[in-house]
Amino acid sequence: MTRPQTPSPQAPESQAPNNQTSPQAAASDRGLSLIELVLAMAIFALVAVMGAQALTGMIRMRDGLTSRSSQTAALAEVTSLLRADLSALVPMLFYPPERAAPQAALRFWRRGEVTVLALSRGGLAQFDTGRNGALGSQPPGLKTGLKTGRVEWRLQNGQLSRSFWPSLIPADPRSRLQTGPHLGAALGGITALHLRSYWPQTGWVEGTAPAQDPGSGIGSITGGAADDDSTAGAVEVYSDTLPLAVELTLVTGHFGKISLVESLK
Repeated sequence: MTRPQTPSPQAPESQAPNNQTSPQAAASDRGLSLIELVLAMAIFALVAVMGAQALTGMIRMRDGLTSRSSQTAALAEVTSLLRADLSALVPMLFYPPERAAPQAALRFWRRGEVTVLALSRGGLAQFDTGRNGALGSQPPGLKTGLKTGRVEWRLQNGQLSRSFWPSLIPADPRSRLQTGPHLGAALGGITALHLRSYWPQTGWVEGTAPAQDPGSGIGSITGGAADDDSTAGAVEVYSDTLPLAVELTLVTGHFGKISLVESLK
């Protein structure tokens, strides 16, 4: 008796032949579409712009801090020099070279756009003698060390400069040395320089000398009014008519008004 033959099993219809790729594999192998590429480039551009803005802000902040530091250092230099000169003021007259009339120990005057503060100062140190180029050339025969001399501050065209004579009785006009040129450049310029002095029984007055009785004789010792550039002859080198205190005000472009008050006695 013959058995019926069982048909051989066939492969499932869902099974793909070996030479064909499934839809999942085809989807994983394809690249970015145009929309996806544009979106990725937009994200990269946004990140680059944000990074550039952050870097620019840091550079501006650094430049601002550097500029502010330079301005603060310049302000400290100017104020320290002024305070040092005022604190070392001595009551001694100054005799300019070439037999010019003597000048008071402390003088302040204006002529047009030029403002000058001149004072007799003691204890001028070696760095004020102008050695080694930066502060000027040292004249032959000028000795170093502490000495008494004449300091002059000059404000002109927004620039503040400082010079000094190494002696209160200089014989040579060329002995005047420049020690601080263009001190106000980093301060945005100095637009004005004001000075007030405090006198007993008078109080604060503008300039370096109060109104005096012509018969008192004080004007001949102190050199007259604050803006007067001439003085009468004086028989004494020492003068006891200095004010009790002075107030010096700088008007700067970056810091506004800066007042320095120094007690002289």
